[in-house]
Amino acid sequence: MSIQTSKKLELIDLSIAFSKGMPKYSADWFPKFTFDEVAPETMTAADWKRRFTIVSLFAHNGTHVESSDHVFRDGKTIDQVPLQHFVGYPVLIDLTDIPDQTEISADLLKHRMAPLAIEEGEILLFHTGYDDREWGKEGFWDRSPWLSAEAAAYIASLNPVFIGLDFQTEKPAEKNFVVHKNIVSQGAVLCEYLFNLDQLNSDTLFVALPIKISDVEASPVRAIGIKGLRG
Repeated sequence: MSIQTSKKLELIDLSIAFSKGMPKYSADWFPKFTFDEVAPETMTAADWKRRFTIVSLFAHNGTHVESSDHVFRDGKTIDQVPLQHFVGYPVLIDLTDIPDQTEISADLLKHRMAPLAIEEGEILLFHTGYDDREWGKEGFWDRSPWLSAEAAAYIASLNPVFIGLDFQTEKPAEKNFVVHKNIVSQGAVLCEYLFNLDQLNSDTLFVALPIKISDVEASPVRAIGIKGLRG
């Protein structure tokens, strides 16, 4: 989805909506998203409506960012990451030819990324199209491509500040978080469940700001691309 603004900027929505019954990881401990209305007993009836809602969400559901505190006891929490790391012109890595249920190796990434002249401090967005194709379908968490541990270490070695994926980080059923640990080992933020990356280019400003919450390892984001700022 894209939105045209009065300043001739095009806004591209890169996030998935939160909704009751939305897909969630199949583990029993993984909470569902829900919300409930609160009706204070002292609130008098009126012709106009006031609505109060309690939102119960899990920081790792939907489009979200994770800091190193997610996998390291001495890692940084989300509020300790500079805001500048969540905004910038991205480097887009095209992986749309990668089949589902396939490991993405370090050698493949080195080949794809070598011509891109990547510098330290970049925002790297890896695009397979998997989330766009498969989100909400049965078996979503079982069929995704994934990064090898070596591929994650290679990405981290480039010292980006932000790494975004539109596919599963870990191999399906992997329980040891080896890819997560490698990919944030140098302090980068990881963003999962991105959508519509095919609508971006190197002149699209990428924005994925977390909610300002202290002392947590992750946060939902409203990720967007903004076209029209350059040129």
